[in-house]
Amino acid sequence: MTAQIITVFNQKGGVGKTTTTCQLAGTLGYRGFDVLVADMDPQETSSSWISNGPEGFQFPATLWAGHRYARENITSELGKLASKYDLIIVDCAPSVDNASTWASLLVSDLAIIPTKLSPADTSALPAALQLVKNARQKCGRDYPVRILATAFRKQRADERAMLEQISSNEAYPDFTVMPIQLGDRVAFTRSMLSGATAHSMPKPGEAVAELDLLADHVCELLGLPTEKGE
Repeated sequence: MTAQIITVFNQKGGVGKTTTTCQLAGTLGYRGFDVLVADMDPQETSSSWISNGPEGFQFPATLWAGHRYARENITSELGKLASKYDLIIVDCAPSVDNASTWASLLVSDLAIIPTKLSPADTSALPAALQLVKNARQKCGRDYPVRILATAFRKQRADERAMLEQISSNEAYPDFTVMPIQLGDRVAFTRSMLSGATAHSMPKPGEAVAELDLLADHVCELLGLPTEKGE
């Protein structure tokens, strides 16, 4: 089996790329999939997260520090790794001009664009959407592209309005907003500090339910069972 590749990217930092990557990777890992997290960000946030667990704890996904490789070798390296895993989730640097982001999008099976719902954050979406549109044209594959609202505070009328606004983007009608949002939850932050996922946190509340819905939707988009072996 060749791994399916999920590219998590955006033009802007601080929008939840690493949270999405690590929480999704861990959730799918707990479901029995062999998952690789490819850290393409020189800030190494995913690497720090996954290697920060307590003694004896094994994060349910493997880490690859891809940003340490020459940019022109990223595509070939991902190709080599694809034979060893079920899924590769790429945490990209916060720039659409980064060569590794482009390389990952050329071989992706799904692209996820996390964003918070402030005007400063959503203003970065057009550049990300145009990049992935160009990548799909270049590689000749119309893989799914989805926008994921993160740190969503549904009690805020302005955030609900912004979610509705980006959901009706006529410029990129195929690149839709996911029907799931990741809330602004303490369990997500605490699990990062603990080198784990929200599943390991005491009283994670709705965080795990949101991650399960996200994982279910990703499996549906990729044509995978919700658990390995089903």
